[in-house]
Amino acid sequence: MTGSENRIGRPDGEAGFTVVEVVVALTILALALGVLLNVMSSSIRQTGQAETVAEAGSLAQSLLAKIGTELPLRDGWITGQSDRGFRWRVQIDGYGEGTDRREWPVAAHQVLAEVLWSDGPQERSLVLTTLRLGPKEATR
Repeated sequence: MTGSENRIGRPDGEAGFTVVEVVVALTILALALGVLLNVMSSSIRQTGQAETVAEAGSLAQSLLAKIGTELPLRDGWITGQSDRGFRWRVQIDGYGEGTDRREWPVAAHQVLAEVLWSDGPQERSLVLTTLRLGPKEATR
């Protein structure tokens, strides 16, 4: 090493980065930002989907809670639509075998609440089921 060169082989007075070093650094930065933006976009989309599923679950639970009070506990289908664009249907069927049902002191019903919504091109749904007990209908 001569007196006119510094430790990295450059003449004294010339400091800084070469064009190749700057281009490589910018390329690495662009790739890292691209990956970071993709991850952030994906997490925002998934957060929105989770909020929608939570809202659908809340609606389904609410529908199940209304059975026997605001909605009749009778075998069949009940359908509707919420203010937020969710479509829903409740299916109520008798539960148990015929001989068992006659011996039970109360009537058992299987209640299924399904909430449907569009998520872009896909149709999504959430289903909750439960059993409800109610009075036996009088036999004639």
